[in-house]
Amino acid sequence: MKKPAKCVICECKLNNPQASYCARCRRIVNRIDTRGKHDRQARVRALRQSWDGKSFRCFYTGVKLVEDNHKDPRYLTFDHRIPRRQDRIVIVASAINDMKSDMSDGEFRRMVLHLANRLSGGEFDARAFNLKYWKR
Repeated sequence: MKKPAKCVICECKLNNPQASYCARCRRIVNRIDTRGKHDRQARVRALRQSWDGKSFRCFYTGVKLVEDNHKDPRYLTFDHRIPRRQDRIVIVASAINDMKSDMSDGEFRRMVLHLANRLSGGEFDARAFNLKYWKR
């Protein structure tokens, strides 16, 4: 007897043995990217990485993400770890994606650490604003 097919992302049982993704994962993988064509395999890798067995988690915060309400700050989005690089993406909350925007992963982490230091009573190193990918 043949094993039931499973989604390559979340491993849930598939109704169609010819399919690669469940309806939920297919909907996320196939989201329209208004900036152009997306890298399907990069999206699949990012979704697999963020799946915890029950839900998708934000790469930066670890928070459970919302999949069905784009107005929620925890809404699942694709983030380019290096801006405009289609092959290096992760899954993040919409609010984090908006904050990171034109920063690389390293620039974002440095900015957040300096901001946390300032909010804890320390100094903010203005060199954190030397952003290579800032395009506004």
